[in-house]
Amino acid sequence: MKKEQALAARLHPRLRDWFFASFPGFTHAQLLCVPAVLNRESILLTSPTGSGKTLAGFLGVFDSVLRELESNGLKPGVRCIYISPLRALAYDIEKNLRGPITGMGLENELRIHLRTGDTPASERTKFRNKPSHFLVTTPESLAILLAQQSYAQHLAHTKFVIVDELHSFAGNKRGADLSISLERLQMLRGQSNLCRVGLSATAAPLDLLAQFLVGKNRHCRVAEARIEKEQIVDVFSPIRRDPYPPSGYTGVRLYAELSQLIRSRQSVIVFTNVRSAAEQIGLRLREQLPELADAIEIHHASLDRSVRLEVEDRLKSGELRAVVCSTSLELGIDIGAVDLVVMVATPKGVSRAIQRIGRSGHSLNKNSHGILVATNVNDLVEATVTAKLVRERALDPIKILDKPFDVVAQHIVGMVALAPASVDSIYQLITRARPFHDLTRKEFDRILHYLEGGGKALAQQYRGVFGKISVSDDGTVSLAHPRVAREFLVNIGTIVSEGFVDVMLKRRRLGSVEEGFIKGLQIGDLFVLGGRVVRLIDTGVQEAFVERADGQLPTIPRWNAAKMPLTSGVARAVRQLRADLAQQLRRETNDSLCVDWLVEHYQISLANAQAIVEQFRAQLAVSDVPTGDSMLIELYRDDDFSHYFFHALIGRSANDALSRIVAWRMKNRSGGNALVTIDDSGLLLTLRRFQELTLEDWRLCFEREGAEEDLRLALRGSELVKWQFRGVAQTGLMVPRNYPGHQRARKQMHWSTETIFR
Repeated sequence: MKKEQALAARLHPRLRDWFFASFPGFTHAQLLCVPAVLNRESILLTSPTGSGKTLAGFLGVFDSVLRELESNGLKPGVRCIYISPLRALAYDIEKNLRGPITGMGLENELRIHLRTGDTPASERTKFRNKPSHFLVTTPESLAILLAQQSYAQHLAHTKFVIVDELHSFAGNKRGADLSISLERLQMLRGQSNLCRVGLSATAAPLDLLAQFLVGKNRHCRVAEARIEKEQIVDVFSPIRRDPYPPSGYTGVRLYAELSQLIRSRQSVIVFTNVRSAAEQIGLRLREQLPELADAIEIHHASLDRSVRLEVEDRLKSGELRAVVCSTSLELGIDIGAVDLVVMVATPKGVSRAIQRIGRSGHSLNKNSHGILVATNVNDLVEATVTAKLVRERALDPIKILDKPFDVVAQHIVGMVALAPASVDSIYQLITRARPFHDLTRKEFDRILHYLEGGGKALAQQYRGVFGKISVSDDGTVSLAHPRVAREFLVNIGTIVSEGFVDVMLKRRRLGSVEEGFIKGLQIGDLFVLGGRVVRLIDTGVQEAFVERADGQLPTIPRWNAAKMPLTSGVARAVRQLRADLAQQLRRETNDSLCVDWLVEHYQISLANAQAIVEQFRAQLAVSDVPTGDSMLIELYRDDDFSHYFFHALIGRSANDALSRIVAWRMKNRSGGNALVTIDDSGLLLTLRRFQELTLEDWRLCFEREGAEEDLRLALRGSELVKWQFRGVAQTGLMVPRNYPGHQRARKQMHWSTETIFR
C-alpha cells in the first residue's frame, strides 16, 4: 500500500486523476516499471499477458510529457518511440494510446504517428512537416526514418523508447537491425542517454536480453512481475483411447469438437502453425456452423491490410465468435472479448504456447484458458509435456543472433546516407550494439570493402554497379553516388521478398498467394483465401483476378510458410517422458498403473493417457522406445528400397543439418544418393537395396570428428545455400528488391542472384 501511495504521489496530478478514474490501482508490473521510467532508468520488464505492462511503460512517458507541457510548452518533435514486431500490434497500440490522451483532455496537445509499410504517403508528409510526439513503428520503418534528414531531425528529441515483445527480436536479423537503429538514435540524442523500456511476457534469460536492449556497458534494471491470474491449459485429442483410429475419424471429431467450443464460448481464437491450415480450418468451420459463418473469420499476414484490420476491430469489439489464424495474432494485441484459445497442433515451444494462451482473458480480472489439440499420438505426447512446461513456466531460452554481416552493410549505407562519417565512428557505434559487440575490425573492414564495389570477385569490373560507398584517404565514408540513397530507401529491411501474387476481387485486394501456386492453376480453378472460395478468372503482372464461388469445392493454397522447429526444452521433456514411461512399462505388466502415473504426473485425461500407453506398449513389442540415451535405428524393406529411420528427437533444424552430414558420408561409403525426409523426431533415409550399410558403417557416419567440414561439403551448391544467399544478397543491398518508383519482378531478382552466385 505504501508503494502504491508513493508512486501515485510522484505522478502528475492530471495523469494521476485519469489513472484512478480508469483503474482500481497499480498492478505489480506497474509498481516495478513506472518508478524506473520516472527516474529515466532503462528497464527490462517481464510480466504475464494481461498484467498492464504496456501501460506500465507509457505512464512514466505521459508524466514526462505533461511536465514539459506545463513548464515550457511542448515543442514539435518525437518524445517517445514505441517499436512493435507486428503491424497489427502497432495499429492496436496506436488506437489504445488515444484512450489516455482523450481521457486527460490532451487531444489538441499530443499527436500520435503510426508509421509502418502500410502508412499512406499523405500521413508520412504530414509527419515530416509537423512531427508527432508519439511514434508507433516497426524496426524497418525506424531505419527508413533514421536515414533521412527531414525525418531524423524530429527523432533527436526522443527521450524514451519502448520495445514491446522484446523476445521476438533478440534471436533474428530484425533484432540485430533494431539494435543498431537504437544506437543511431542514441547518437542523434547526444550525451543524454535514452530511457529504453523492454517489455515481454516470455523473456529468458533476463540478463542477456537486458544487454540486448541497452547495448554494451550500459546499466539496465531487470524486473520480473508476479503472476496475478491463473493460466489454464488443457490437452485434447480426437483419437480417444485408440492410438490408431480409422482414416478420417480424427478430422471429423476435430471439427465437431471445435464447433461445439465455438458455440459455447463468447469468442475463440484458433491458432495453427501454417497459413494453409488456417484457411482450411476456417473454411470447414464455416461449413460446420452455417448459422455463425458471418462471425467466423481468418487472419494471417498474406491477407490485405484492410482485411486484417477489419478482422481485428470486429474481434476486439466482440462481434466475432471465432478467428482462425497462423502466428499473426500471437503477440500483444489487446483482444479482451476472447475467452478461449485453441491450438491445433502444438506450437513447438513453451514461450510460444504461453503467448498464444495469453490472447484469452486479456484483462486483469480474467484467467487465460488454452487448449492444445493433438491429432495423433506423437502430437499428444508433445502437447502433454508442453502443457506441463507451461504450468511450470519453463521458458525457452533465447540465443541472440551473432553479428550478421549483411545487417551491418545495410546500416553503414544508412548512416552515410544521412551524413558522411568516419570509419572509426561507424565501427564504434555498431559494436556498442549487443549482437555486434565482438565484431572485429578485420571483419568490419571486409564489409566496407564489399560495399565499395561488391567484394573482390565483382569490384574489378562492376564497381560502378555494386559500389554503394566510397572511403577517402582520411577515412571518411560517404555515398558513392546520390542515386544510392534513393535506392537504399526502397530496399531497407531484413525480411526476404518471397514472391507472392496479389489476389484481386473486383477492385479490392484480398491478399496474396505464392507465385508457384498461381502458376499451377488454370482459369476457372477454385481456391481459398480469407476463408472464402474464389474462382480464378484472369492473371496479370503480379496479380490474379478472381470472383466469388461460394459453396464450391476448393483447392486449398499451399502457403510457403516454413514449419516451426521444436525447441530444445520441449524435445528434452518429451525424451524424459519417453524414458520414464518406458521404464514403467518394462517394470509393470498392468497398464492401468502406467495410465494412472501419466494422469497424475501430467494432468491429462484418462482417454489420452490410455492412447499414449497403448502406443508405447506396441512400440516396445516390435522395437524399442527411443530416448536420449542411444540412437534407435529402424529398418523397413520393400521391393526396391530400404528405409532407415533414425530416431533423433532434437528438432527439425538440427535434424536437417544431421541428415545432410549422414547422407554425405553414406554417399561416400556406398555410392549413390539417398532420399532424405526430416521432422522433429528424426530423419528417414531411403536407399536402394545395394546401398545398405552395416551397423558399424552407420556408426562411422555419425562420428563427431569432421562433422563441420562434411556439412560444408554437403551444402556446397545446394538449393538451401542459394536460397540463403538470395536473402543475404537482398539484405546486404547487392540485389535490390525494388527500384525507386517500381517493384522488381521476382524473376529478375532470381536471375540476378543466380548470376552472382555462380
